Amino acid sequence: MRRVVIVQHEDNAGIGRFAAPLEELGVTVTTVGPGIGVDVPEALGDVEGLIVLGGSPGPNDDGTAPWLPRVRGLIQEALDRELPYLGICLGGQLLAVVAGGTVEPVRIRPEIGLSEIETTAAGASDPLVGELPKQTRSMQWHFEEVTLLPPGSVSLMSSGSCPNQAFRVGSKAWGVQFHPEADATTAKSWATGDDAQLTRIGMTAEAVTAPFGLADPELDETWIPLLKRWVAFL
Repeated sequence: MRRVVIVQHEDNAGIGRFAAPLEELGVTVTTVGPGIGVDVPEALGDVEGLIVLGGSPGPNDDGTAPWLPRVRGLIQEALDRELPYLGICLGGQLLAVVAGGTVEPVRIRPEIGLSEIETTAAGASDPLVGELPKQTRSMQWHFEEVTLLPPGSVSLMSSGSCPNQAFRVGSKAWGVQFHPEADATTAKSWATGDDAQLTRIGMTAEAVTAPFGLADPELDETWIPLLKRWVAFL
């Protein structure tokens, strides 16, 4: 039986479109974190993989997110044990920090809503993202980004505003800045809960949520196979 720990930072930032495929693949999921009111453990225990989801804090915001040191500890354990790891948005930024990279406020502009991303030359041969089309789309929601990749890693995917949309550390740990798990329900929850922030950057909740009505089937076809490729490493 394949077992995975998922760290959920916020109640409306769950595993989204990946929930049903994980169940169908027979993966036993243990979800921890403040998003569901379960303490982050000090160690992973007897599991085969780790997924860390997105959230509002930055990867070093320990003062406002006191559970982050334990999350970073779990990521370091996954790297040390060479367990498959998938870090999404904040989870990707945490991987970068743990592995020696740098995360800073976005240099061009925040990316919010359905956005285009592109596989790089290095990404074309990557076992996780290499089978994606060169150009695809995913949900974005970030105000920070990985500005310096960890030693030995390269950008696997990029966008016009963020050159490091995906990277790999070692052979089994991936970080992505975008949200492949986010579906129409996720988009609605985030957009309607953050009107003030959207207004500050000149966007509306409708502009964020409307594209997902038509795009969700396409996003399923793109990102569920990527999850299945990741599960194959367990």
